[in-house]
Amino acid sequence: MLNLEDQSLQKLITAPMSAKEARQAVTKAYKARINAMRNDALWQANLPAMAATIRSYTTLLADKLLAALRGDKHLDKDFAARLWYEVSVGDADRSTITLYLAGTSSNQELLTIDGPFTKEAKLVAKNLPTLLQVTAEDPTLDYTDAEVTALIALIKCLYTADLAFTSIDETVLQPVDGLHFKTRYTTVRTLNVTKTVADGSATLTVPLTNAAVATYQVLDDHKRDWADAGTDSQDAQGFSWTTSTLPEELEGQNLKLVAQVRTGENSPALDELFVIASANAILMRQGQPGDYSLDLPNHAQLAIKVDPDSDALTLRYPEPTRQLIELNHTYPFIGEWLKAILPMRRAFN
Repeated sequence: MLNLEDQSLQKLITAPMSAKEARQAVTKAYKARINAMRNDALWQANLPAMAATIRSYTTLLADKLLAALRGDKHLDKDFAARLWYEVSVGDADRSTITLYLAGTSSNQELLTIDGPFTKEAKLVAKNLPTLLQVTAEDPTLDYTDAEVTALIALIKCLYTADLAFTSIDETVLQPVDGLHFKTRYTTVRTLNVTKTVADGSATLTVPLTNAAVATYQVLDDHKRDWADAGTDSQDAQGFSWTTSTLPEELEGQNLKLVAQVRTGENSPALDELFVIASANAILMRQGQPGDYSLDLPNHAQLAIKVDPDSDALTLRYPEPTRQLIELNHTYPFIGEWLKAILPMRRAFN
């Protein structure tokens, strides 16, 4: 379904491109074509023809990405020559590219590019090295050392095209910088304040110091909850609930704001990192509230950002393409820490 007489399409097909340029150019061409079909009375209801169109453009993108991989100076040429792909189509808006590594006796499925023409495009690991594999006492991977090195380069190339994995658990072949994951905060404090209702209004405030409110209630003398009758707000100093529309029956009664509060300091994942880093003679520092860092022996800094509002930790590293598998090879305690807190560890997640 490609119009090979179209000069702009001819140029797109023949021009050498990086992975990023290829994805941008083919996506633009696909969207122009599919939008034209949707505005044409002959084609707008022809869903099979639209599906054939996205298949053609997805195949073109896969060819261009494969060419970019084979032209990448960091990717071993013999390894790149073993790569091939398969395209599948869901509908006129969704397609996938599955990348394989050919072997003498079998094909190894590596990953899928899901929805390459969409803003939500992502990589989905299939048989790539995982955290549990590389941190095992006797690591056993399905690849030789040379193939692992090639896989690292392959993923780095795809990341330049804004294609990334969405979960830290999928594979260790993803950059440390920006890795984020859910954790939990176990120590919850209860704060409360009481005030007498006057003229149908009340404002109750509890002080906060770098903390977040998980839940709260506003109780009258009979333990009825009036939280929905007002609005809440929070800043660095405190959490407030206020209203001016209370019924007359509450006049003169006491209202108690009871807030369940948690802080970033109460993350078991951070406690575990402190213990493991200390055992490896590496100091964990605290900067601004919620900001922690490890000064690594290579003079780089691994930073940890705590966000208790979203139950998340985010890692930062000064080399944006350095993958977890590479950093763990130099500093195994990082994989040891993640292994302790990530894969289905209920104490942390």
